[in-house]
Amino acid sequence: MKKNLANFPKLILCAALIFGAYSCQTEDIAPESDMTNTLERGPKVNLTITDCDQIYTSTNLYAGQNILVGEVIVTGSDGNYEVTYNLTNEGYCLVETHLSVVTNPNEFPMTRAGNPVPGQFEYSNTHSCVTSFTYNVSLEDFQEGDKVYIAAHGVVNCVSDVTSEAFEMSLPNEVSVCVTAKGVPESYFDINIAEGNMLSGAKDAWCLDQDAALDNLDCFVGDVYSSYEALPVGKFEKPENFGALNWLLNQNFIGTEATPELGNYTFGDIQLAIWNLVDDSVCNLCEFTGPYNNDRINMLVNMALSNNNFVPSCGEDVVIVIIPNDGKQAICVTIPAPCGDCEETAWADGCDFPGNNWATFFQYGSTAN
Repeated sequence: MKKNLANFPKLILCAALIFGAYSCQTEDIAPESDMTNTLERGPKVNLTITDCDQIYTSTNLYAGQNILVGEVIVTGSDGNYEVTYNLTNEGYCLVETHLSVVTNPNEFPMTRAGNPVPGQFEYSNTHSCVTSFTYNVSLEDFQEGDKVYIAAHGVVNCVSDVTSEAFEMSLPNEVSVCVTAKGVPESYFDINIAEGNMLSGAKDAWCLDQDAALDNLDCFVGDVYSSYEALPVGKFEKPENFGALNWLLNQNFIGTEATPELGNYTFGDIQLAIWNLVDDSVCNLCEFTGPYNNDRINMLVNMALSNNNFVPSCGEDVVIVIIPNDGKQAICVTIPAPCGDCEETAWADGCDFPGNNWATFFQYGSTAN
């Protein structure tokens, strides 16, 4: 039987198109799971990597290819390197870091196409939206005189602005609150906020107005404010100090040492410092503050006032003010500052990887001779 050769050229063309569709695709930075296409330590194929002779002790950290978010700094001593990511752009924070330190750029974990595989870097960590992180890198396996190349990768998140109107609008207008304890070791009040809003649940709370009263088991409905929006005129004697209050409540001072002579900070120190910052008086009998020390309180107030321009970012807490509508004491609670929705890949600037991506690495120098 004769074969129909008329369609043979079409078959060849189709095969070529199918092959080309798969063989000509560009390859982005490889995921951690791409093990079969990854170079081990010691390359399986020869890659042409651009000369990387410029030596850096610090270099810019870029997100999304062209957004400057910070820097990566390298210091060396006693047979170790410290590689530090420092974010200086307040709009971003670190949520992941991956670091590789090698003596030859071909030793970086890469795909056969020359794209780095950060998930296979020797050092990695996840973070709760931080602005700085340091890796300690041992040089035990390095020889004297070896060149040192570093690939520093990160993932950054956008940080939402708690001073914005959008954040104010995200808060409930009012909440129903019941006091469940007063004078407790970690705060001035334990409270419970009724269900149905973003503040609901059990919370630590602090007193903002020493002149009024709020007792254990009292319940009230209160208006809700961000501590960074305009507060009711005349309600607080020192409304300009709420930045300092936000800083104070982000430091976790309770139980830490003030000085060897003064001992540890107490929740009473924190409460009296709060009154000093935003009120015009403090308690007389101070029945519910527990132990406190005026010298420790003055230290807290001075430190807080020197940080009055503080604005919480992702990973920190923001103070929320609750003012009862029946004349009881105004209180405050803290909630996590919101994180932005965007996520960007970041690389320490330097020399290009050979693959089809914008990933970069840099040379730190040589190990000591």
